[in-house]
Amino acid sequence: MPAGIYAAHRENQREWILEVAEDLFINRGIELVTMGDIAESTKLSRATIYKYFSNKEQVAGEIFKLTTRAWRDRNEREVWCFQGKGYEKLERFVDSFLNQLFENPREASFVAEFNYLYGKRIEAETFASRMLENLEEDHRFVEICVREGIADRSLKGDVEPSLVVAVFFNFLSGMISRLGEMGDKVDKEFGFASRAIFSQIGRYFLDGLKAR
Repeated sequence: MPAGIYAAHRENQREWILEVAEDLFINRGIELVTMGDIAESTKLSRATIYKYFSNKEQVAGEIFKLTTRAWRDRNEREVWCFQGKGYEKLERFVDSFLNQLFENPREASFVAEFNYLYGKRIEAETFASRMLENLEEDHRFVEICVREGIADRSLKGDVEPSLVVAVFFNFLSGMISRLGEMGDKVDKEFGFASRAIFSQIGRYFLDGLKAR
C-alpha cells in the first residue's frame, strides 16, 4: 500500500475508534467500558486497537483533547475578536459557551463522564500538563478581559484576575457536569427549560463580577 494511502487509512481507523468509543463512554460510562468492548463495537481486533491506544483512559483523554480543541477554535472565531469592555467580552464568552453546551448535549455528557474519571484516576499534574493545553489561550483571554474590565471599570476593582480565571473555568465545568449528568431531568425537576435555568445562572455569575 502506498505510504500516503496507508497513512490516511490509519488516520481514518483512529478516528473511527474515537467515534465509537465516545458513544460507548456516553451510553455506558467510561468506567464500565473495556478495550474489548471498543474492539467489538468497532469490528476491529484488540491488537489493532492497541496499536493506537494503550488503554481506555488514553482513548478518553484523546477525545477530551479533541473536544477542547473545538472549543478553542470556536472561541477564536466567535469570542476573541469581539470588541467591547472587559465585562462585555466575558459576557460574550459565557453566551457562546452556553450556546455550544445546548447545541451539543452529547459533548456535555462525555465531558461529565471524563470529569468523573479525572476526579478518580488522573493526577492533577498530568491533567494540567496534557489535557488542558487547548484551553491555555482561553485562560489567557479571560485573564486579559478581567484586567481590561478592572481598567475600564466595567468589573469590580477588588478582584484578583488569576483567581477569577480559576473561578470562571470551575464555574463553567460545574455547569457542564450538571447538565451532562442530568440531561432533561433538570427540566423535570424544576418545571423550567434547562436552557433558561443555566442562562440565568450565567447572568448571576456575571453580575457578581460587574461593577456597581
